[in-house]
Amino acid sequence: MSKTLTVFCTVLLQMTFLQTFAHAGDIDWTGTYRVEGVKVENAEANSEEKNKQYILHHLVLKPKITAYDGLTIQGRFDILNSGGYPNSQLGQFFGSGVGGGTNNNSTNNNVLSDNQQADMIAVNELYLTFVQEFGVLTVGRAPLQFGLGMSYNAGTGAFDHWFDNRDMVAYKMSFGNLTFTPMMAKVVEGELGYEDDIDDFMLQVMYENPDTELKLGAMYRIRHAGRYGNSAPGTPVFGDGAATSPASAGFKGEYLNLFFSRWVGESFKIGMEASTQKGETGVISSLGTVSMDAYGVALEIDWVPKASSFHAGLKAGVASGDDANTVNNYEGFMFDRNYDVAFLLFNHPLSRYDLFRTAGNRPQATGVETSYPSFRADEETISNVMYFAPHFKYKWSDTFDSQLGLTYAQLNSDPIQGASVDKAVGFEVDITLNYKPYENVQWVNRFGVFAPGAAFEAGGQNDPKTVYGLETKAAITF
Repeated sequence: MSKTLTVFCTVLLQMTFLQTFAHAGDIDWTGTYRVEGVKVENAEANSEEKNKQYILHHLVLKPKITAYDGLTIQGRFDILNSGGYPNSQLGQFFGSGVGGGTNNNSTNNNVLSDNQQADMIAVNELYLTFVQEFGVLTVGRAPLQFGLGMSYNAGTGAFDHWFDNRDMVAYKMSFGNLTFTPMMAKVVEGELGYEDDIDDFMLQVMYENPDTELKLGAMYRIRHAGRYGNSAPGTPVFGDGAATSPASAGFKGEYLNLFFSRWVGESFKIGMEASTQKGETGVISSLGTVSMDAYGVALEIDWVPKASSFHAGLKAGVASGDDANTVNNYEGFMFDRNYDVAFLLFNHPLSRYDLFRTAGNRPQATGVETSYPSFRADEETISNVMYFAPHFKYKWSDTFDSQLGLTYAQLNSDPIQGASVDKAVGFEVDITLNYKPYENVQWVNRFGVFAPGAAFEAGGQNDPKTVYGLETKAAITF
């Protein structure tokens, strides 16, 4: 009810003050509509050969109200959303139904229904920016983006399914090519006057030289939760199988990201981002307090000669994994779920065993639907691996191009306590055909084959088989 009331008030305010804003400035709308079809054969990479297929569609509307010179209000409305993936931009699955199928009329019985279930509008961004002589003030629910997007990713890509935002106050100060942006975000406001809040304190420093096309940046964040606001889970996320009690102390995490990007000549571009996370979870296991100590590195190289139709690139990196045999230390680093290097691998869950130790980023073993990857969409992420993913692209014409992607990976740490798991994750081949008839319209078709390595044997507990995937998707931006 609260979401519906929020949307109603937003629309009412816009209609009421439309004439006032028209005299002071403009209202512009941008957005994206997309539809995606996915089919994965042998989605769990084992001998049972379970398959999955689904269609998604989603609409994003982004209004920008220029109230006065230098003063703007921006928002983001996500329309058609998935109840199974709240707080995402995955979109709604075709076939939403109208009810549980146990009632007696067409308004709430699926097999008797004449229409689809109505959807809610999610307000995922709504913030004010005020440009001053010495800086830019931002207040509200704003997107968060940094570097290559391996940790902070606002999800602005046409087919991104996730996003990062914060309810924040930020002030960006510019000194020539150097900018400083201190930010304070309220992640959770608990009971007023009670020490149960969760806060982020952040500082972003960026150097950008347009003459040399050099970018250097740093992002430092502290997340603090008091004892009564700490909701950090125990096993399977923290504790590695040991008995854990609810978090009985405060949470304090320190996160540092460093970013570098530069063009070398007119054809090569190199980008690199590295991140560390340290701190105390506040979770107490049977063997003591669980701490955090993890790292990740992402490297991107692109070769884009202007006079050639052939392009090539490389994505490579490493993410530390949570060692299942170190109960009191959490070493797992997880990339943002928008950061993809392959179609199937690190994108679609492919095993009932949490080989990449990503339980903190997706549902794990809480029921039949979440225990079996064939019931889940592309919610997997990069963790506990070293990966190497070159790609080769050929542009056939102004509207057609094709791409070949290769991905190989190895595990970093044993993911199953007490078991000896092989490090070979496997090899994937992806073939993509892109059609772009207009600047704001694209149609992507992709076929992928993943040959699982011995790591998917899970120490002799699984019988891995080849996975095949096919997707076709289209997006219109405006």
